[in-house]
Amino acid sequence: MLKVINIYKSFGEQKILDGVSFELEKGKVYTLVGGNGSGKTTLFNIITGFLKADSGTIEYKNHVLNRKSPVEINKLGITRTFQDLRIIKNISVRENILLALNRNHSVSIFKEFKYFNKENYEKVDEIIEKVSLTKEKDSLADEISYGQQKLLTIGCCLANDSEVLLLDEPIAGIDKDNYKKIKSLIESISKEHNKYILQIEHNLDFIIETSHHIIFLNAGKDFIFEDYNSFINDENVKSFYLN
Repeated sequence: MLKVINIYKSFGEQKILDGVSFELEKGKVYTLVGGNGSGKTTLFNIITGFLKADSGTIEYKNHVLNRKSPVEINKLGITRTFQDLRIIKNISVRENILLALNRNHSVSIFKEFKYFNKENYEKVDEIIEKVSLTKEKDSLADEISYGQQKLLTIGCCLANDSEVLLLDEPIAGIDKDNYKKIKSLIESISKEHNKYILQIEHNLDFIIETSHHIIFLNAGKDFIFEDYNSFINDENVKSFYLN
């Protein structure tokens, strides 16, 4: 279980997170919502080791993550996407996923992938099919559409074989066709693969369609809702987010 326990974070005089606490359950999709500057990406960065909390604890599988590096946290089974995607655009779709396989942080793209065997390639092709990029697998990552690049980043998370996936705005800026593909993919990952999923999202339709629970950040505090109806009917949500 991933536990976020009493996390505080400020930047100078500005308090961003003020005692945020929650737990993630396997096989469920949790959506982190809140206005701009409410601390959503800051919290992602703390969980994955890119930022350090001022105080509080992140726990996963009896490990305290606070002093671990992003690479160490990833090796424990936590992976994420970024708003700026962070794919390697001058290599193919297939090669991007191959490099993400099994959390391999040491492979250089200049070694021509000679470490990988037939089994590796077969696994990568299965992932490529799952993320609906089979026709594009030999295309450079820079040549596919933005929506397909978003699918590729999720494919890299699957190749990483982590149990915890943090998805930063998975459908922002994409077309309807890739919206449907990503929606279906997230549902499949949570149900069939029994992963922990925490996503940041603003699209209310997508939140309705994918979320089991909603975590609302406002003024540094977190408010947890068991379903979408309780979320939209909450007075704080109405005043500070839905108005």
